[in-house]
Amino acid sequence: MREIGILIGYEYKKILQRRSSWISLGVVLILVIFGGIAGVIGDYYMDGKRIGSNYDLVRQERKELESLTGRRLDEKLFPEVQEELNVSVLCMMIQREIGSRVKIDGENFYKCREKMLASNYQREKLSAGEIEFHKKEEKKIETPYLYGNMMGFERYFSIQSVNGICLSFALAICFAPMFAGEYASRMDAFVLTTRFGKNKLIAAKFLTGLSFAVFSELLVLGISLLEIGIFYGLSGWNLPIQVSTTGFYFSLPINLLEMLGITAGCSIMALCMTVFFVMFCSVKIKSSFGVIILNFIFIFLPEPLLLMVAEKRWLFMLVNSMPASMMEARAPMADQLFTMGNRHFYFYQLIPVVYLFLMAGLAWRTYRSFHDRVIV
Repeated sequence: MREIGILIGYEYKKILQRRSSWISLGVVLILVIFGGIAGVIGDYYMDGKRIGSNYDLVRQERKELESLTGRRLDEKLFPEVQEELNVSVLCMMIQREIGSRVKIDGENFYKCREKMLASNYQREKLSAGEIEFHKKEEKKIETPYLYGNMMGFERYFSIQSVNGICLSFALAICFAPMFAGEYASRMDAFVLTTRFGKNKLIAAKFLTGLSFAVFSELLVLGISLLEIGIFYGLSGWNLPIQVSTTGFYFSLPINLLEMLGITAGCSIMALCMTVFFVMFCSVKIKSSFGVIILNFIFIFLPEPLLLMVAEKRWLFMLVNSMPASMMEARAPMADQLFTMGNRHFYFYQLIPVVYLFLMAGLAWRTYRSFHDRVIV
């Protein structure tokens, strides 16, 4: 184990000695920091007239929402918050599904939401089993909903996908030379004849990729939550996800903190999967530039592709399972379910397990390709 630790340190040193690594990771850091504070920068205008700074507006909205902590979104509270931005958006989401002429108030809000979900299930062409499953999940959600400050979680979910995709591409740049660099520098012949070259060094490369992915994702998560906690607050951690625009369509009986844990876990697994795919490409393509180009397509293609295949069930399930898709807050909890017998599984319950098997397979193929390389 001591030798493995030394070799991992050596791999980290090689990554951090490359200027491309610092530039790519630095760009991601700037994007992450900016993403957390972008909403409080600048001024707010209405009809060409300055109303105030965005910071003041966010602070005021946060204060108002936190004053509602512990109250429920019932007939008494609804009229007080009906003009508030979050509730207004929720009502517009309902009207978009069941008709803009429907008047929504505290008495029919939850019934209108049921109609919205039914319409959405039909549009998504869910099976009878899936619809029944979602209805059972809905019954587990306590109504009226607990209400409060969900702004911080909403902000995090809105920037999570951008942060994850940019970090994925930055790590693709960092790890593209992991094996390809050995070929380009003609070091593969030397490495494979050393004491640890055929086994422990390859294992160290895998552990470097795994640890680097986990640490970098946790760092991004920590920076984002720190910024967001300061400006928007995270006091609404125990609110049901249905009070947020991100989770309004979902039937999952979980709170915002649990949703954060699910999406963060899926992001970590997706990033690890991406890094292992990069290393597999690195050992096969033998050109760092080729690896970066291929992974650029692998990372950025799913986002626009999802819109194109939304109507085709099996293609949607495939594209939504890709690492870049699983970094989006809604993807792990999509209404479309995997069915095995009489049991149904969300993406977040099944895809991370699939990733583990795929990572093991990629690691084995990468190991065999480099281990059995014939030096000419």
